[in-house]
Amino acid sequence: MNSQEATQLRSELLNVAQNWRSEDKPTQPTDIFFPPAHVRALALDRPLVIGMRGAGKSFWSEALTTESLRPALSKVVKGFDKLRFVGSVRWDVDALSTRLPDRTLLEKLQDSLEPRVLWLALVLNELRSLCEARGVVIGMPDPTSDGGWTEALRWADRNPDALIRSLEQINLALSQSGEVALVVFDALDRMQGRLAHSVDYLRGLLQLLLDARQLKGLRLKVFLREDMTNMPSVLSFPDASKLVNEAVHLKWTREDIYALHWHKLAQGSKGFQKLLSDTFGPPQPQLSDGFWHEVLVQSPPDAGKLTELLKLLAPPYMGSSPTKGHVYTWWYKHLADGKDRVSPRTFAASLKEALQASQKPNSTSVLMPADIQHGVRAASDARVEELKEDYFWVGTALAAFNERLTPITVKEIYGVWSVGVDGTPTPRLISEQCSAKSVFVPWDEGDRFTSNSQKLQDTLVGLGILILRDEDSRLDMPDIYRLGYRIRKRGGVSPRR
Repeated sequence: MNSQEATQLRSELLNVAQNWRSEDKPTQPTDIFFPPAHVRALALDRPLVIGMRGAGKSFWSEALTTESLRPALSKVVKGFDKLRFVGSVRWDVDALSTRLPDRTLLEKLQDSLEPRVLWLALVLNELRSLCEARGVVIGMPDPTSDGGWTEALRWADRNPDALIRSLEQINLALSQSGEVALVVFDALDRMQGRLAHSVDYLRGLLQLLLDARQLKGLRLKVFLREDMTNMPSVLSFPDASKLVNEAVHLKWTREDIYALHWHKLAQGSKGFQKLLSDTFGPPQPQLSDGFWHEVLVQSPPDAGKLTELLKLLAPPYMGSSPTKGHVYTWWYKHLADGKDRVSPRTFAASLKEALQASQKPNSTSVLMPADIQHGVRAASDARVEELKEDYFWVGTALAAFNERLTPITVKEIYGVWSVGVDGTPTPRLISEQCSAKSVFVPWDEGDRFTSNSQKLQDTLVGLGILILRDEDSRLDMPDIYRLGYRIRKRGGVSPRR
């Protein structure tokens, strides 16, 4: 590839990447990419789906509830041809919408309305039109009437058995005709502004999910952020472990991540399509709109071919020799958290910034190592901003690493945490901050056998923010967080100043 061809292709790819948005919703079949683990997550007999932020929970929730995309899903997921109705309970809709009860009403009813009854009412209301079409009577007032959700939920509280009877009847009608209705739950962390007040509701939903596993005509599917299933009080009901053990985790392998983004780039770049065809042969026959090449959509992806493709865009090494790292493995490794996970959102941010930084007219490569490093720093900044939204207290905990080089001994960090700020130990300060914000403390405060510093350490390791090394004697931090928090590492990529 000469410099003119590299410049043209880089411009095309940047134009495609700049139009990506982290909140993009699928609107056509070319938007949908099927990693093997995600196909299992869509299965009708898998009611609980767990994933880190940016792993695709809302994407799949939207895909499931978009009728025009159902034929594409039916080609991949067993049983989707039997779906006759898909409804959703999502709190990421317009805050002024009356489709769901608002936060104020939920807080008002918190102490009087049994959580399980709330979910039964929401499911039944979502199925209202289907019930009416099948002759199933719903006694609960329609929330769109004058009484709104207040009257509907008061009726549900007084008549829980009537709710159950209606759901049993619609399940029977559907199962007898060999049909299925699905109700999808998502964005549950937004159902109230304060997570601590949502724990009872969340536990009630998971109880309902467990009870509904045996239904044939009515299926429920819940998308949950991973930390929401780590709270002991959420799972404090009989057989909760069965539900969690059978849950599907939205995981992306390194090859999945590369294949997804090359597939997305190929949809908008004729130059990239030509590069793929010239190198690996023609694309698959046009079974649907878009550009579908076997190298990008085969399952599982071929690491060798994906590596070869990246070498056509960038030099093979991050420096002059393999000792500096192979670009293919280095890029993913430096975007991964402490559990070796990279979300599509993170890689997309890195790729977009790397392409933007690579605008060098005389280069024969589309991407250069220094620009990939720049992309990693930018992705880290974005990931840290997301982290602040979900776990505001992490910055308080990681302040102990300021002005220190990682990795750091566990003993040293515990010493800093024990002194804390103005004499208040860091774990206690975080607990006080959570109480002030009415947010759930991220560890079990009832555990009297584990030190508070270890609880904090275990929580951060569990979230993939810290890594234990050298027989658990030192704490390290993955670059995806370290760079965004401006923490230095011996021999590592330097943070922005």
